[in-house]
Amino acid sequence: MLQIKEYDDNHNYRRLVNDSQIFHNALQYVLRGETRFHVQNEGSKDFDLVYIDNDKKAKSDVSFPDSDFYRDEIIYPPYYFYDEKDLEKINLYLLDGFEEIFFEDANEYTISVAMLAIKHTSLAVRFKDINVLLFPWLKSQVTIGDKPLSDKAIYVQKNYYSDLTKTDHFSSLSLFHCLFLFQWLTDLPKKQIKYLELSIRRTEGIGSILSSYNKARQALQRHNIKVVLEPNSTRYRQSTLSKYFSVEEAPADMDDTNTIYVKCFNCFILTSFIDRHEANIDLTTLNPVFLQQMKEYADAIIESKKILGVLLRGTDVILANYVGLYRPVNIDACIRIIDERLKQYNYDKIFLATEDSYYLKRMRDAFPHKIIAIAQERHSRDEFKNVKYISDLEKCKSSGGNYYNSVEDNLVNYIYAMYMLARCESLIANCMCSGVNIATAFNGGKYVRKEIASAMLR
Repeated sequence: MLQIKEYDDNHNYRRLVNDSQIFHNALQYVLRGETRFHVQNEGSKDFDLVYIDNDKKAKSDVSFPDSDFYRDEIIYPPYYFYDEKDLEKINLYLLDGFEEIFFEDANEYTISVAMLAIKHTSLAVRFKDINVLLFPWLKSQVTIGDKPLSDKAIYVQKNYYSDLTKTDHFSSLSLFHCLFLFQWLTDLPKKQIKYLELSIRRTEGIGSILSSYNKARQALQRHNIKVVLEPNSTRYRQSTLSKYFSVEEAPADMDDTNTIYVKCFNCFILTSFIDRHEANIDLTTLNPVFLQQMKEYADAIIESKKILGVLLRGTDVILANYVGLYRPVNIDACIRIIDERLKQYNYDKIFLATEDSYYLKRMRDAFPHKIIAIAQERHSRDEFKNVKYISDLEKCKSSGGNYYNSVEDNLVNYIYAMYMLARCESLIANCMCSGVNIATAFNGGKYVRKEIASAMLR
């Protein structure tokens, strides 16, 4: 991104003409290693444009999450090339339904988006930053103010903004990326694109895989683009995913002339373009034979019992250092909440879903003769001294065919656990996670109560 800075008299930087192509002209020289430019401005003050890498800018922001999930992979790619005239590959429909677009900051991206809004929408364009008046070809078409005037406004803030699901609030980086996403993904003409092959990193669990796949399918449906998973990009074999879930395999006619290949998971998934859609991991996601097996198992265990479902994420989720709703509440606080609910609602049993062996022990000690749990593989935090993710631990414990068989067994037990949670009367989880989404979707909105401890104790 090119940002506006005070004119630096101490250096003789390349001089640029202040016209509607100024940012594209500057980016040509950024590719040659230059990062600062003088702009001589007739009728107004001179200024400099300074280039900063998009991903570095986001990750240096004080509000950017301090989590390996966000920091281990690029989120915002550099846009050295983009074309405001290629409207087929600009997602302008994201601006539909609004009356105004309000920008806190004037920079390359907000000015480019402002020009798109002026030329191709009926949105009023308003800036808080008076630096927008430095551009004579734009200043007469915008207004200046401290806040939006319309209740139906898109708010574009200067700093990083982490709430991906909102459709009316962005950072300048995130809005630009959502609008120009197709231009970053591929050079193919839009009319040629039939498929998108999504590579999902091997650290992702089945909940993240299915939710990412389903959200991407919904996002691309309006573009008539079919989404498939890159074979063997996840830690599950393609045959395993097809065996238990409704995951389609690649069509025979997929090739380089009609397919987008997405290799950067965060750049694609962590956008409002994708995340505004529902995960939809409901029972229709499951293979019918597999679903019937789980139903028979649950019927035999639950019978007529009144059961409280408890989901406790630990081990690698704690070490990942998530923030807010995604950060697990400690086990002592969870036990206090669960004890209150047992006394309040007189549950017969607790069904516990957890991958953490310490959490299982603490729960059995706290609620003797109350705990029901699937016989799934569990881990302790000590096992993560030299690895960061459960997927890494699985590799250490087994290899070759044994590895894939072990991963498949763990997967089946996990889905059984989520299905059992869905059959409970109510649900308590120590944090927001994919498991909550899956259990809630499997439950079909029938929980009497659903509580997320990380939300309750904020």
